[in-house]
Amino acid sequence: MCSSDLHVMSHGMESWHPNPDFFFQPGGGPILDLGPYYISNLVQLIGPVKAVTAMASASFAEREIGNGPRLGEMVPVEIPTNVHALLEFENGALITFGASWDVWAHRHENMELYGTSGSLFIPDPNFFGGEVLMSKAQCEITQVPDNNHPLSVANGSDGSGVHRANYRCAGLAEMAQAIQENRPHRCSLEMATHVVEVMTSILASAQDRGWASMTTTCDQPSWLGPEQAVQLMR
Repeated sequence: MCSSDLHVMSHGMESWHPNPDFFFQPGGGPILDLGPYYISNLVQLIGPVKAVTAMASASFAEREIGNGPRLGEMVPVEIPTNVHALLEFENGALITFGASWDVWAHRHENMELYGTSGSLFIPDPNFFGGEVLMSKAQCEITQVPDNNHPLSVANGSDGSGVHRANYRCAGLAEMAQAIQENRPHRCSLEMATHVVEVMTSILASAQDRGWASMTTTCDQPSWLGPEQAVQLMR
């Protein structure tokens, strides 16, 4: 792994959420709200983070609620809503991560991983399933063959009526199975602590305009294959 680009960008939640205040208060913002999906996915794919740095801003001092009984009410913005981070991983990979609620439209892919012999294009880690594309050196981009992973099968519709795969208790089920089998579970305390430190260090680096070295680390979880996923669903 050489590098990667990550982007999770929109214009925030105030257009649809009837009480979006907490998104724009300390503890909210695009890094702490959406970063867990993206950074956890990176740690699972390429391992733990070594250091981070970032810059951040807030383009709007207030947000107008666009839905519900508080329609038209203005909500103050107390945290950065536009964050651009650089992550250095223990294996040497350098990752750029843009997380913003100040964007009306963009053409960035959610996750692109650039390696020494090709590139991978990864679907949004906020959801399950999705098309995985790849390109080897000097080759066209092609779809990675579907391995019929059970956690990629659509099982419901989202708020917009889009049919999606949604298995958000898979980690909890795997934890319960691991406890029964007396083995480490994939969504470990060490991994969760490490991801939280990465996110809070990104915000601290943006405020201090400096680098932050991680004090925590974790093992890279093993891949959850189709057969193992079937066992969880039973």
